Amino acid sequence: MHLFPPHLYATCVLAVAALPGTLYAQTPALAGQWQFQTATGTTTTNGVEADLIDTGILDITEEQDGLRATIAWLDERGQLTPPRTVHGTAGPAGTAGTIFRHSGKRVSTGRNGKEVSTDVTIRWTLHAKGDVLSGERLVETDENEPKPVSGRRLQQRYVPPVLPPAAAPSGAAARGPSTPAERARVVQMATEAQRNPLAVQQRDGAWLTEWIEAIPDFTLPASALESWLSIASQATIREAMVFQYLASVMAFQIEHPDQAGQQSASDLAGMQGVLRAYETLLRQDKLHRSAKLDAAQAARRHDRLPAFLATLSGRNAVIQPASSPSGDATARRIVALGTSEPRAMDWLDILSNRFGGRMAGSDAYTHAAQWARMQLQQWGVHAVLEEAGRMPVGFNRGPGSGKMLAPQEQPLRLATPAYSAGTRGVQQGLAIVGPATVEEAQQRAAQFKGKWVLIGGENGGGGRDGSAIHQPRAITRVLMAAGALGTLQSGEEPLYAASAAPATWATLPTLPDIKLAAPQYTDMRQRLARGEAVTLEFDIRNWFYPGPVTYHNVVARIPGTDKPEEIVLIGAHLDSYDGGTGAADNGGGVSTMLEAMRLLALSEAKPRRTIMFVAFGAEEIGRKGSFAFAERHAGELKNIVMMLNRDGRPGAIDGIAIPTAWQPVFGRVERALQDVHPVFGFAASINDVPRDASKAMHARAGSDDAVFSLHGVPTPKFTVLGDFDYARVHHTLLDTYDNVLPFSAAQQYSAIAIALSAYEVANAPEAISRKGYYRAAKAAQ
Repeated sequence: MHLFPPHLYATCVLAVAALPGTLYAQTPALAGQWQFQTATGTTTTNGVEADLIDTGILDITEEQDGLRATIAWLDERGQLTPPRTVHGTAGPAGTAGTIFRHSGKRVSTGRNGKEVSTDVTIRWTLHAKGDVLSGERLVETDENEPKPVSGRRLQQRYVPPVLPPAAAPSGAAARGPSTPAERARVVQMATEAQRNPLAVQQRDGAWLTEWIEAIPDFTLPASALESWLSIASQATIREAMVFQYLASVMAFQIEHPDQAGQQSASDLAGMQGVLRAYETLLRQDKLHRSAKLDAAQAARRHDRLPAFLATLSGRNAVIQPASSPSGDATARRIVALGTSEPRAMDWLDILSNRFGGRMAGSDAYTHAAQWARMQLQQWGVHAVLEEAGRMPVGFNRGPGSGKMLAPQEQPLRLATPAYSAGTRGVQQGLAIVGPATVEEAQQRAAQFKGKWVLIGGENGGGGRDGSAIHQPRAITRVLMAAGALGTLQSGEEPLYAASAAPATWATLPTLPDIKLAAPQYTDMRQRLARGEAVTLEFDIRNWFYPGPVTYHNVVARIPGTDKPEEIVLIGAHLDSYDGGTGAADNGGGVSTMLEAMRLLALSEAKPRRTIMFVAFGAEEIGRKGSFAFAERHAGELKNIVMMLNRDGRPGAIDGIAIPTAWQPVFGRVERALQDVHPVFGFAASINDVPRDASKAMHARAGSDDAVFSLHGVPTPKFTVLGDFDYARVHHTLLDTYDNVLPFSAAQQYSAIAIALSAYEVANAPEAISRKGYYRAAKAAQ
């Protein structure tokens, strides 16, 4: 969370307070212009919280009735944000400094990047000695830790640097809407391409792509169909079919603007055009035949094309026993076993429904790690538990429920972060609106005894006090001392449930931290504002046990025959948040990796290089398991030729992004998977641009593979076909098995693709070079 980013300070509403100028007799040294630095928020990287420092310009002048200050912040280009003015008052007797106080907004990021703001009060206490400015900045509303302010007096007024003129916009913004002639050309080429796909694609393919990107009045809807067509069995079919799809969809939008926003209608129009072009290709050469397009044709003949297109989402697809055209006997056994005896969803059932949410430091995680090791050993794979870290306190989530008893009875939709305190059995009490500042909390302290306190802000999944570590702030401490029953905070549904763990047994949380569905929270606030008495009841049975609680990585190996020192590493994190049962994040990932290891083991794979599997612990709280693995296996990191990670939305793995040098290796994966499934496929996409390893850890979607990127280990990314709504379940109460179940066949197909990828890389006769993969990969010293 970043408090008050500079570009949002213009939203502040400044409160003016003034006292007679005689009170400033001891503080004239503050007058002048200062350049200062202070923390405006915090960020957590790898489980470590650090301040975010911003720089600004403070201009203080003396007036007849006191001091006046304008505050402006410097952006990354040295430009000033619009200044805002605030008056100062002398500090309380016996204290040094002048106090400037104003109201403003705390801005945080909610679901899908949505900005959430909360009204807060900010207090600056400043004093000067010569040309040195010092003091502190305090967010009074909900923060008890003041941040230091330091600065220097400017001898000359600050002048922002002159910026070069902005470059002329390019692409869609550089031109106007499409012209009638262009639209007519697209409709005509969509029809012509059905009769002569290859020639029209060669003539108009580049123009169509550029036109779609440039025009502002038509957009190409995102569709799984385009990705599916890009993995046709032959390059000529891939290019011609994707072109036909693009032309057909754009022509449909031009001719039917009233249906342009309907995904299913666009997909159907695109596929109809593709199948007509495919019929032309087959008449020209039977070698153009594609099992996937044949299946689509059959669906059209039986009036089932819309249903067939729906399966491209990955939902409710089926997987049938199939054979592989691979020339490698092990690859053929992997495909045969994976399609005839699918087990990926069995492992997800165990992880989600027998163990449940698997927070590091919980019994669920401990038991899941022990089970994973046991299961691998039963398949004949050497597997061990390696200590990955320790949690100072153990935590297990129990059932939780709540309801409004009066003025009318209704159940409440709620969540609590992991490591939140439970109630003392069933507890009833009146609701009350909480304080906005520490001073108000202290003044109203007697009112909170035995009450449920509605506090401000919006649930971001973590603890009430804005940190992944349980650190009660001043207002919370007042509520605890006053005897409040717990706090209620508004949350968008589905409710987030992350974590705020205590540092020691002695600092266990005692005040329940309840996140309440926003409509119900708003209703309560409105009732209280009308003077209604609102009675609530909660029963939350979270419980703790003394630590330290050790959590482990599960590490397994299939040893290589010719180059055992070289390692192909596949991995996924085993831990999860526990508001749901960790099914999508990351049960779906680790279950497909486990199934891949089963397929490799039971297919009696004996690759040239070693295949290593790691189920990492504590990824959710700072990738601690992968950091521990990297430290423990530091001597092996230089020998890991590739790390394949699985952490993201469930669905069918349909490709991977690789440099050209690896194309022969993954070409064998493509061949092994050719026509294994009528919808899913696999194709490697080429990306020869060197990656920046230093940015891996800062990527918003980074996972355990980022740790290996920092050590120079190549970490190519799988691509996934399907429409699983990951944002809806990610870290929410909806992350459960039933939401992944419709993607069962897609998950099994992913396990087969992972097993084949690991095997083909490990067994490749070619050298797997890191050269050029990273721009500046630096191995750990």
